[in-house]
Amino acid sequence: KSDKKKSLVPRLRFPEFREAGAWEVKRLGELSEIVRGGSPRPITDYITTDSEGLNWLKIGDVHQNEKYVTSTEEKVKKSAISKTREVYPGDLIMSNSMSFGRPYILKIKTCIHDGWIAVTDINNEVERDYLYYFILSSSTRV
Repeated sequence: KSDKKKSLVPRLRFPEFREAGAWEVKRLGELSEIVRGGSPRPITDYITTDSEGLNWLKIGDVHQNEKYVTSTEEKVKKSAISKTREVYPGDLIMSNSMSFGRPYILKIKTCIHDGWIAVTDINNEVERDYLYYFILSSSTRV
């Protein structure tokens, strides 16, 4: 029992954290909401060139070595909103296909299709950059 407790207290700590006690282990779902995107079908009926359209993020819009999503190539009509998922700046997204599990931080409001998972409503206890790098690290890979 005490060995487990000791393992939750780092051996080295910055001075301001030396009396902070053990780390708390929590699931991501306890600190955020995890949701899946949605796809209006057929998508060709919803794609628009109207500047008032909603950003539509595709897997091909993100670059493998980028940290942030700052733009999309296409937009969808506002009528697609009930058939998709809108996500917001600060949310993390991950592909559930192709580059599976690779995280990105949104800098824009966009709609995502069902090939994306989003981590939204992230608790203030969690530093987004830390979460991004933790998900990206090999320690989270199966």
